[in-house]
Amino acid sequence: MEREKFLSSVYMIIKNKEGQILLQRRKGTKLWPGYLALPAGHIDKGENAYEAVIREAKEELDITFTEDNIIDTFVVNRKNKSLPPYYDVYFEIKNYKGTVKINEPNKCSELVWCSIENLPYDMIDFEKEAIINNQKGIKFSVIYVDNEKKLIKER
Repeated sequence: MEREKFLSSVYMIIKNKEGQILLQRRKGTKLWPGYLALPAGHIDKGENAYEAVIREAKEELDITFTEDNIIDTFVVNRKNKSLPPYYDVYFEIKNYKGTVKINEPNKCSELVWCSIENLPYDMIDFEKEAIINNQKGIKFSVIYVDNEKKLIKER
């Protein structure tokens, strides 16, 4: 029997003093251009999820933090019809050093702070669903996405 091959990504939930979360407007990407999304990235070969989220924060936002600054973690098994399955690890960050800025202007056109209770309509659906599940106390879920990258169901 052949074993499933999968990819892994890390996502950052970064809150400001008002409790709003940070989203990025994607650009220059083939997946979800123009959509709002959490700062995120792939786990590179040889990295663990902690190393990846710390690296991605520096690359995308020019901020730094340590594992001690992570206050919540949850996982989503994202199943796509046209892509390998993903294991997405979401990290909520409590403190960081630096000033949040667009550090990769070829991949991000705008930074937006928004209420976690009223996520924008143009945010990537499966990320929205993952956040909602976590707010309900669900720390692991499976989310199915169709070929157009829209949420089709979750479990």
